[in-house]
Amino acid sequence: MNKGKIIKMERIFLTLLAAGMLMFSQNVYSNQRFNFSKGENVGEESLLSPYKNGTALCVRHDSTFIAELNEDGSIKTLTYTEDFSRIQPEGQVAYCDKTGTLYYSKSGKLFTAKQNKKGKWVEDKFVKIVGSEVERDKYPGSVLAYANWRYMPNDSVQILNPTVNEDETEMYFASNMLNSKKLDIWKVKKDPDGEWGIPSKLGSDINTDGDENYPYLRPDGTLAFASDKKVGDKVPEEGKYNVYVADVYKPTKPRSFDEVNKKELRQIAAANITEQERMQQEQIEEEIKRVKELAQNGEVNDSLLAEITNKYNLTENNKSGDGVHSPSLEEKRKQLMDEIARVNSLAQGNTSVEESASQSSTSNDLSAYQTSKAEIDRVKQIDNKLKSKPDSVIQLSNNVLATHNMRIFYFEFDKDIPNGTYDKDLLIVLDFINAYPDSKFLIVGHTDERGTYEYNDVLSLKRAEWVRFHLLLKGIKLDRLQIRGDGEYHPIVKNAKTEEDHQRNRRAEIIKLN
Repeated sequence: MNKGKIIKMERIFLTLLAAGMLMFSQNVYSNQRFNFSKGENVGEESLLSPYKNGTALCVRHDSTFIAELNEDGSIKTLTYTEDFSRIQPEGQVAYCDKTGTLYYSKSGKLFTAKQNKKGKWVEDKFVKIVGSEVERDKYPGSVLAYANWRYMPNDSVQILNPTVNEDETEMYFASNMLNSKKLDIWKVKKDPDGEWGIPSKLGSDINTDGDENYPYLRPDGTLAFASDKKVGDKVPEEGKYNVYVADVYKPTKPRSFDEVNKKELRQIAAANITEQERMQQEQIEEEIKRVKELAQNGEVNDSLLAEITNKYNLTENNKSGDGVHSPSLEEKRKQLMDEIARVNSLAQGNTSVEESASQSSTSNDLSAYQTSKAEIDRVKQIDNKLKSKPDSVIQLSNNVLATHNMRIFYFEFDKDIPNGTYDKDLLIVLDFINAYPDSKFLIVGHTDERGTYEYNDVLSLKRAEWVRFHLLLKGIKLDRLQIRGDGEYHPIVKNAKTEEDHQRNRRAEIIKLN
């Protein structure tokens, strides 16, 4: 077995270890989480109203379109439909799947619609909201007064952009009722008789002295809404809004769209992976059997490697997936690593099949490499020198920097496998680990800030996997090495502009834990 085939096999199976983790459920967005696909500088031209079967409605001027969405919530396809031509909704509409009712506003008034037998939406009835109509009532504020009663002018009150819960018992909308100078978010519940009761304005955590608009009840019960108010350093452009999420049942500060979206995408991906673990384990077990066959034969079967590569579409930079690590697969991953090491050992003529089988089941001592006492002393001298200056670093090679408790291994753009000159770099890391035989180490992968969050999560984990895998092949025991992928969330250089600064962020950190 030649060296090229060994390297090829290592890369294929290293990628295979992560391949089962890279599947992203196609049903993630069946419950649309937001009514906008971005969180800053949004307006009606980018509004998405959740509709049937994971689609969304887009109302543009006097036309309505049905949108299929990408995984990030952006529009994939947009198709014009005449199904809404009879009602011509404006802004955001609210569809209740349970009752088949559509709530929409037109000319500042609220209506419901139902589909007829031909699938066309037709107006069902006008929805009366107390406080929005011309009627005698004791309204506070400056309104028209006559005989101690006050009248709200007919064209001054607007009910806009409704959203309803799944049971159609609770509705939120934007309105300037009761002499509000600007739009605020209001809430109303249905009475036992099926009529909408008296609305109430949400508190000052949500409503400010600016415009609050486009409320949307999310599947988890929280409320997304848009505001043109300056919050911290977030200032929307003129006539635009920024998107926030609030818990309307708790007095908590609204969170930004980006903060909530990023966290939820990671949680969704983790849940999807948990559901797929059984299938992933079965796939890995099957490949372990195949590798064992190769070990028994003492040779690499190129056709088998090609079959595996094609089957899983494995490449060095597979871009599908979410990069969430599943600890329950660790034992299967270890088995596969052991079998790959056995194939390497057989190819180099270091041991027999029987001996290699015994070694793979009892230890992880995969190589005879030992760090010399002189090199151990040198490593500790460097670390002690840096200990008094925690912010200092020393460059040990083209791709490796040292701090007092860490070695930093750098990668090229969009790569999870270094270039062909990494042998010396790897030995520098190995000497660092061997200098502290009683310590455990955490390997943390990082990326630069380009690319999507999901892809960078995957890439960072694959970088950590690569470093750990090659340290295992050099004789480091598995229980001494932990891994984590931190994506782009902890850059050395924030908001990097130059390629040099991006390079400093593309790294794997090998950190001494004790």
